[in-house]
Amino acid sequence: QTPLKKANALIAQMGITFLNAYVPSALCCPSRASILTGKYPHNHHVVNNTLEGNCSSKLWQKIQEPYTFPALLKSMCGYQTFFAGKYLNEYGAEDAGGVGHVPPGWSFWYALEKNSKYYNYTLSVNGKARRHGENYSVDYLTDVLANMSLDFLEYKSNFEPFFMMISTPAPHSPWTAAPQYSKSFQNVSAPRNSNFNIHGKNKHWLIRQAKTPMTNSSIQFLDDAYRKRWQTLLSVDDLIEKLVKKLELNGELDNTYIFYTSDNGFHTGQFSLPIDKRQLYEFDIKVPLLVRGPGIKPNQTNKMLVANIDLGPTILD
Repeated sequence: QTPLKKANALIAQMGITFLNAYVPSALCCPSRASILTGKYPHNHHVVNNTLEGNCSSKLWQKIQEPYTFPALLKSMCGYQTFFAGKYLNEYGAEDAGGVGHVPPGWSFWYALEKNSKYYNYTLSVNGKARRHGENYSVDYLTDVLANMSLDFLEYKSNFEPFFMMISTPAPHSPWTAAPQYSKSFQNVSAPRNSNFNIHGKNKHWLIRQAKTPMTNSSIQFLDDAYRKRWQTLLSVDDLIEKLVKKLELNGELDNTYIFYTSDNGFHTGQFSLPIDKRQLYEFDIKVPLLVRGPGIKPNQTNKMLVANIDLGPTILD
């Protein structure tokens, strides 16, 4: 079972799956900054998810934002650029320009204020605040991002190349599924792999703090969380299908590269750890990476070691 059947069919089976893709930081903001800059965290200096940790801070805006790879695509290569979704965790903070701040390099900007939500959020629409409520048909964020992306593909210029970055909060907490998917995967539970509910007695001291064995209620919570994350991804799968179909309808699919990845992994009971990330173990730093596009043969797998810092330079190249 997978919540991403359409993504697998439309990207993985039509392109390449990287089996060893990693992030240099298993935390949202530092990892996202690495994607945007092509730099390790010790070089872009985003060290956590706070303004004080350089997450969307004024210093980040001054030193790093003008040189992100989308900014270079726009300024040096003439691309029209589109962003929709979660940018950086502290984006929109009043102390750093609020939602009126639009990073350089984006022709169209639809960014979520602060961290992940599915309802009752604010978007920066090219620097203007737009408040959304809790009506599924007009407010569910994954679908809103899909519709904005489809509109861009419908109305963009056909005389300039384009770059889109669509950043869904799903499957991040609070794991709010679309109504039609809220009962899906009732038989799914967190994977019981070899280190599930096993004490990491020979691991880093932080890992050794976990209480083991976990209580039945803790395991039930992990299973519920895992199931809800999958439920939210069904809407992401729908988004991917809609965009691929639109590219095909536009006659642009065969001339477009599509990348699918994430900013971090997640643990659900490994070494008896409750749900989170942040640890430098495979379950937190390994991410999916699927790519299709011109010159990429279908249904390939690749064991090369790749990282999210490779994305920007590869696209620029």
